Amino acid sequence: MARIFYGVMGDSRGHLSRSLSMAREMPGHEFLFAGGGRVLELRSLGFRVLELPMVSTALAGNRVAFTSTIGRAAMVLARSRATIRALARAMEDFAPDLALTDYEFFTPRAARLAGISCLSLDHQHVLTRTVHEPPPGQALNRALTRSIIQGLFSASDRYLVSSFFDLPPRLPDTEVLPPIIRQEVLAAGPGRAGHALVYFRGGEPGDLLAALKRRGRRTMVYGLGDAAKDGPLVFRPTSVQGFLDDLSGCEYVISGGGHSLISEALFLGKPVLCLPAGFFYEQYFNAHFLARAGFGALCLDWLDLDQTIEDFEAKIEGFRARIRENEFSGNSIAAKRLSELMAGS
Repeated sequence: MARIFYGVMGDSRGHLSRSLSMAREMPGHEFLFAGGGRVLELRSLGFRVLELPMVSTALAGNRVAFTSTIGRAAMVLARSRATIRALARAMEDFAPDLALTDYEFFTPRAARLAGISCLSLDHQHVLTRTVHEPPPGQALNRALTRSIIQGLFSASDRYLVSSFFDLPPRLPDTEVLPPIIRQEVLAAGPGRAGHALVYFRGGEPGDLLAALKRRGRRTMVYGLGDAAKDGPLVFRPTSVQGFLDDLSGCEYVISGGGHSLISEALFLGKPVLCLPAGFFYEQYFNAHFLARAGFGALCLDWLDLDQTIEDFEAKIEGFRARIRENEFSGNSIAAKRLSELMAGS
């Protein structure tokens, strides 16, 4: 049995579901998680968790809230030395065979202080450590995002990048793997109940709900409050099983462009329409490569959403055909690679 120290960013469910999936893919090993926000939920599943402050992204009005994001980061970084020292002592006491970070700031720095190598396993480094032609436009947004990733989240010794689109690594210390999918999704069978599924965590983009209401299709809405049913719109409360049921049975997904939800939707054969949050370059990047692969569409114009949704629905069968030609689960591949790296360390 190996001991694995796992630092996880807790500001969104994607990081948490990826790390939990890896822990479940490697039964018999002892995990010690570290992080804040949603990472603390792992305690209810029987895992040990060390609470850490978060350098996270704040969203408001379906845009990145720069002032809040920078303010939060400044407060966390001002106390970073003490946090890193305390975390390094915890690592030394745990004596891990492997230290992992899923976009968590403190773990690789503490590992270095403790003399332990650290492996990064996330999606965000697809932006900085792969060979690709950047999507058109948003040059300032891209430069800012890349500088944040390189300055704050690139202190690891090796990088495994989980991605639903395959890009060649730019550096020899980097490998690109298929996406990591929650076990609950792997076990779910895709259905066709006829409804659409909508999920946004940073607010509604434009008049999306009004456009969907005019289309008349029954739509399950997550992340935009628990309002009463409004015509064909059904506002759902947070629920892991409820969301999974609605995802597996939907015709298609409309979301901002988060990698985990896109990957789960594609695994279940669901086309995705992405409306990225403003100034959220990673969502724009994911949506661009989704559309380029023919798995769905990218919308940057929120002024004519009726036409956007109509055009998207007209192409659904073509999207489904392209999705069926690909595989979207890399859980066993990632677990095997981690075991190989532990054996070779």
